[in-house]
Amino acid sequence: MDEWKEETLKMITVLMASYNGSRYIRQQLDSILAQDEEDVRILVSDDCSSDGSRELLKEYEASQGDRVLVLLRKEPSGGAAVHFLKLLKLMADAAHGPEEQPQHGSLLPEYEMTKSQLAHLGLLAGADYFMLSDQDDVWMPQKARMLSDKMKEMERKPGRGNVPLLVHSDLTVADEALRPIADSFFRYQKISPERTSLPQLLVQNNVTGGAVMVSRSMLPYLKEIPGVCLMHDAWLALIASCFGEIGWVDRPLYYYRQHGGNTLGAEKGDSLDSVRTRVKDGSSARENYRRMFGQADSFYHMFYSRLNREQQETLEAFIRLPRCGRLGKMGLIVKYGFTKNTLVRTLGQMLFIGD
Repeated sequence: MDEWKEETLKMITVLMASYNGSRYIRQQLDSILAQDEEDVRILVSDDCSSDGSRELLKEYEASQGDRVLVLLRKEPSGGAAVHFLKLLKLMADAAHGPEEQPQHGSLLPEYEMTKSQLAHLGLLAGADYFMLSDQDDVWMPQKARMLSDKMKEMERKPGRGNVPLLVHSDLTVADEALRPIADSFFRYQKISPERTSLPQLLVQNNVTGGAVMVSRSMLPYLKEIPGVCLMHDAWLALIASCFGEIGWVDRPLYYYRQHGGNTLGAEKGDSLDSVRTRVKDGSSARENYRRMFGQADSFYHMFYSRLNREQQETLEAFIRLPRCGRLGKMGLIVKYGFTKNTLVRTLGQMLFIGD
């Protein structure tokens, strides 16, 4: 029995990026602290909030002992995706030990930090697994445990003990008062979590950041911030697809709250309204595609030496897509499998790529 406990209990550090989230963040923190996994700790990075969030977070830090660490940024990070990637890089920087001085490229100088906080940061960076948390969601009590169980299952596979692993789950889309809008985000968005190959993830990310857990073996791949990144979850998915594995739990494990202050929302996949909006606002879709190809280019150059030849060729073909004619695009899409979850979305990408 004791051996079972030792094998199953893992330290989990939850990384939360906060900005002016005082209205909802208390409820989210409480839901994380109430997880039925025994060793769950929280690192909150606040992005220069001005709505009282910093004071609220410091209250949690004072009352929760070593379970909560709050770090205050000196200047804004540059947006949610960059903020999360910087948090992950901060873990990679601190993983060598809190006694080490910041090296060139370290993010430690971007924070107001005492020596005791630096030591606490080193402890959190030693976690077995890392989870990402938005400030306005609410976790179900079993979320950390179920993702951790899936992660352990993947780690037991031959050759999977020291590669970057990513696990994510389904979620319930809810309104501001947490009344369910859709019980399954996978079905609501017509997401196919089994689509985890590099060609598929290059054109459509199937991983939601607030649902993510990554293994400690992901940290060495996060020491550099990409020049272009659509979203942090998409970047993590590409890393796990190329160098490790992606797994998922086909069950909603948290409430994804929709409200007026969301940076990103969840609209019903391929609804007539969403299709009309994308076609009408072509400039927004084209900008999204521009960043998608920029992300692929950043990934290609950052990890070129680690990629196998097939992965290199896939990325090279994808990066060429915008410069091809319509027939050339169709040929590359079919040859390499650059397809989205649905036929409507795959056909729609032809409308905007390179235009």
